Amino acid sequence: MIVGISNEKNFKMAQLVLVSGVSGFVGSHVARELLEQGYNVRGTATETRQSLLPYVKHEAQLSLVVVEDIEAPGAFDTAVVGTDFVLHTASPFHYNIIDAKRDLVDPAVNGTIGILKAIAAHAPTVRRVVITSSMAAIRTTTPALKEGLSEADWNTGVVAAFEQQGSVTPANIAYPASKTLAETAAWAFVRDNSTTFDLATINPPFIFGPTFHPCASTEKLNTSVKIVADFYLHNVKEINPLIAAGGVDVRDVARAHVLAMKSPAASGQRFVISSGVFTHEILVNILKTHFPDRPYPTGSTTAIQIREVNTKSKVLLGLGEYIPIEQSIVDTVKSIQSRFNV
Repeated sequence: MIVGISNEKNFKMAQLVLVSGVSGFVGSHVARELLEQGYNVRGTATETRQSLLPYVKHEAQLSLVVVEDIEAPGAFDTAVVGTDFVLHTASPFHYNIIDAKRDLVDPAVNGTIGILKAIAAHAPTVRRVVITSSMAAIRTTTPALKEGLSEADWNTGVVAAFEQQGSVTPANIAYPASKTLAETAAWAFVRDNSTTFDLATINPPFIFGPTFHPCASTEKLNTSVKIVADFYLHNVKEINPLIAAGGVDVRDVARAHVLAMKSPAASGQRFVISSGVFTHEILVNILKTHFPDRPYPTGSTTAIQIREVNTKSKVLLGLGEYIPIEQSIVDTVKSIQSRFNV
């Protein structure tokens, strides 16, 4: 059933975009970007009341479909009907797993294929699907790292490891495997079926920035923002010297989704969405500079700092300049301070 602050019959004559995972960190920013650009948004979430609270000022443009389990057969059948575009952001990102296949891989793959099947069967009006993938589906250990990671790279090593270890695969391998397998399955679905829609994927690394989605405490923050919160709140006592990845602001990720939805050039494309290098050492130095009256761990990064090539997103997608990592981290902390009084 479609519910919301207002009835969809009152929607203005504008295109209707489905955003799965609208109550999540990324999904909430994607929905807000769409609403502010004048689109009508239908979101999916596991429940209604809390999911709708951040969007009161856009009540005339928003509705919601409750999808309690994205793996359930037909989970998205109602949600996709009558939409023009689908932005699929719903997928688990956490390391608190017991069974790698059940807790990470299956939800990512089955949720992705499930929504594509629903569109193919029930939504001939959909012209493009944009899927939130990850740099985890791109990151690799090949010698090509010296040249920088790009859309041409695939993280096949973690898939091989998962196929060997199955349900007991460690979370740090299972998560990138889940994203790689889900994205691979999406491209295969579009390739092997006569769909009325085309596909683009957004591949960000660690995502930071302000939060406004429903969240009861700092313990419930999404994984990447919680890293910042834990260092700021002194829950982390030492720097991990082996952490070296990319970082990006959630507002840039949201802009990228909408641009990929609108741009003809985005058809059939993957996009690395990355602002720069992220390490624990970089994070601590930013926190020390802007929030000096707190204890922080010391240490240095020994891992190779991998470059993520974002040229395609700037030029072909038209994303332009990114929000710097430093600003993104500062805005993350200010958001945490404001929301949780810490």
